[in-house]
Amino acid sequence: MKKNIIIFLVLLSVMACDNSLEINAPYREIPVVYGFIDKNETIQYLRIQKVFQNSIEIKASEAAKITDSLYLNNLLVQLIVNKDTINCIRTNNIPKNAGLFANDSNYIYQTNPYNWLGVGLAKVNLLIRDTVNGNIFTSSCNLIGDQIIEQRNITISENTNNLFTFRYFVNKSAYIIDAAVRLKYMEALNSNPSFYVEKYYDYYVQSGKETVNYNANDPVSERIKSVDLLNNWRQFFATQSKNVIRKYIGVEYVTWGAGPDFLDIQEQNKPNISFVQKHTDYTNIKGGLGIFTSRTFNRQPLISLDSNSIVLINTLPQFQR
Repeated sequence: MKKNIIIFLVLLSVMACDNSLEINAPYREIPVVYGFIDKNETIQYLRIQKVFQNSIEIKASEAAKITDSLYLNNLLVQLIVNKDTINCIRTNNIPKNAGLFANDSNYIYQTNPYNWLGVGLAKVNLLIRDTVNGNIFTSSCNLIGDQIIEQRNITISENTNNLFTFRYFVNKSAYIIDAAVRLKYMEALNSNPSFYVEKYYDYYVQSGKETVNYNANDPVSERIKSVDLLNNWRQFFATQSKNVIRKYIGVEYVTWGAGPDFLDIQEQNKPNISFVQKHTDYTNIKGGLGIFTSRTFNRQPLISLDSNSIVLINTLPQFQR
């Protein structure tokens, strides 16, 4: 018995010689895809980056600032629609806003112009091939059809009884639909009043409305109290920079139709206080992470407002007539 105890203690001492623990898994280059195909756009854009892992010597927030940690090289990216193969070209010509991640480069894959309207609601296949090690990553989605938005003339008023209607017709290829009233305006810096940039602000009247209870071409009507819309605009623009000149352009009704996978990833990626993503298990990329799906944007730009409504909009904070 005594002999057994001695052997046990010797084993413990040997095992205690190396107490290091490797917490990182073996390094693998895993793509993370963020891509939404809109059949109403002639050029499509895909963001493809890679999973990075930091060592114990560097924080994740610091590793995120290193460009080489974010992007994969040597990728062949293609979209396949019916018998057409559409090559995606890596570009770096769209500036990235400042933020936590490295912004000295902003690599995005874009297609050449293509007649997406001509393929109807076809299935789109995504093919990503690493040309160095031969790894292949795939996904697919079905295109989403248009939501037809009814043309309206509306009145913006302080009257609490004043209501107007947002009305559109369901296309059953969409599983969920978002809808918003879009206020379009121009901004110029006080220091450079001749250089205007067009911007917009969306007031959502619905988000993630499921179409399961609607028949094809069923109308959906949302009643909006104009004073609520007006107060929402006031609250938003009160928080914006005062060192600019803003001018009203117009109001539009807009919708987005999407499939069930879009709703899934919205739920998985709800904001949290941690730098680390709260849920990391959702993906529809075979062999990778992220999402590849269709999300169709529609708008009704011919909304007419009376002169009193436009005068009222021009009284929003930091607006000019």
